[in-house]
Amino acid sequence: MPVSPSLKKYGIPGRPRLFEVIQKVKRINKERLEAAPGHKFIGQSFHSDKLSDPSVALAYITAPPRMSLYMKYSTQIYQIYLRYFAPEDIHVYSIDEVFIDLTGYLTNYQMGTKELISKVIQDVLKETGITATAGIGTNLYLAKIAMDIMAKHVPADEYGVRIAYLDEITYRKKLWEHQPITDFWRVGKGYAKKLAAYQIYTMGDVARCSVGKEKEYHNEELLYKLFGINAELLIDHAWGYEPCTIADIKVYKPEAKSIGSGQVLSSAYSLEKAKIVVLEMAEQIAFDLFEQKLVSKQFVLTIGYDRDNLQGQEYSGEVATDRYGRKIPKHAHGTINLDIPTSSLKEITTAVSSLYDRIIDKELLIRRLTLSATKVMPKEGQVYQQLDLFTDYEALKKEQEKERRLQKSILDIKKKYGKNAVLRGLGYEEGATTRTRNGQIGGHKA
Repeated sequence: MPVSPSLKKYGIPGRPRLFEVIQKVKRINKERLEAAPGHKFIGQSFHSDKLSDPSVALAYITAPPRMSLYMKYSTQIYQIYLRYFAPEDIHVYSIDEVFIDLTGYLTNYQMGTKELISKVIQDVLKETGITATAGIGTNLYLAKIAMDIMAKHVPADEYGVRIAYLDEITYRKKLWEHQPITDFWRVGKGYAKKLAAYQIYTMGDVARCSVGKEKEYHNEELLYKLFGINAELLIDHAWGYEPCTIADIKVYKPEAKSIGSGQVLSSAYSLEKAKIVVLEMAEQIAFDLFEQKLVSKQFVLTIGYDRDNLQGQEYSGEVATDRYGRKIPKHAHGTINLDIPTSSLKEITTAVSSLYDRIIDKELLIRRLTLSATKVMPKEGQVYQQLDLFTDYEALKKEQEKERRLQKSILDIKKKYGKNAVLRGLGYEEGATTRTRNGQIGGHKA
């Protein structure tokens, strides 16, 4: 979940799980209590001015997300951008972040980069009450890093606007020694751990490693050994280079497409309850494929087990470590391939059910589920099928057409009356999540 800048000042990382915040705040308040007069708290607060008194405990507000409201504001802000810039020069990166290519606009508006950005942000503030932070860079990567790392430390102007600038040279001067390396775009904990094993802790270290001689301990080959082809992007970023432009993003079309969903279950689920959720997910993927006139012949399922399975001595299988450093049973992962691509609800749920039964450890409790349809293609694409003498293809065609009409009718009703207007009996089983998730956006409360 997102964390306010005020909480981040106390060492709470961005996007932690709630239990991490609770644990961290407990530790912080334990330290504050030791420093408080008489080792007693006189109250609690989340205001920084009051927290200068060690006898005041650190408090925080847990606010449920309101995704529909955020999307409304995001759309409104995007419309303001369109007054200044053409849509082909804007890349929407997330609900609250965009990249804009200003190259052709500075002459037209007869403004400097900072002046133009500040004017746009002021318009957003006047019309929505929301201010912004901006990064200016000579490429997409440097603009992102200027915003993520540099702008946070720039004093705000009278409108609350923070703007930072980076080019390749200033990036190397100011950020080559910056830590932690995970502050940089696309460098996660996994990357950081692999790099640290070879005493590489900063982007400057990565850059120096990339120019090491063949016989030296640190050299380019080491990075390719660790990250494969992804080392090329890491090396470019270490030097402040980014060849991709917004124009490239706009024309890019992926060779293969996938559709999927994942869930972290609210509690540890049994074999039977988890299967209900998996079948619900399969149903949703089938409807998504059908609605978009797409088909798929390959489905991939990943099952994450709960860490409570390791309590006691019964489990003797493989053990992995999650992103929080906790020991958990190794996840199950499997793929099933169909003879021909389909968007049939019946065929997809039957296949996914079979896959689930094949890979699940029946003795373990389940906490995470991810299901994807891969090798997705347009429905009208040419498909070849091996025929046999024992199938009544005329009857099969009629059955498929009947199911197609049923799926279309269900989709039409859902569009008109809401996602919960028509649900299969599965959606009312104990442990089912579809009804709840239909009231969410991106897994969050609407």
